[in-house]
Amino acid sequence: MLNRIMNGLVVALMGAVLVLFELGKVQPGDAFFIAAAIVAVFTGLQLLQREEMGFAHAATTMFTQPKSWRSRSSFAAYFACLALGVLVTVQAVLAA
Repeated sequence: MLNRIMNGLVVALMGAVLVLFELGKVQPGDAFFIAAAIVAVFTGLQLLQREEMGFAHAATTMFTQPKSWRSRSSFAAYFACLALGVLVTVQAVLAA
């Protein structure tokens, strides 16, 4: 249950960054670095859960083997976070 709450919070945080950026409350550079930090930390946590694998194998299984995830909510939250992060990044680059 805690895993689902944390996944929801990460996606909500990334959504908040996107909304605040769209409303003009966050500068493009700041939005980019906040989004990049969220993605980096979330990716790091997922790689730590696969610490028994080598780095290259762990990184590839994150994208090629959905069954390697702890739960479906983790899988969905990670890719939702990536999608929102890409959206923030593209808009920040275009706005700068």
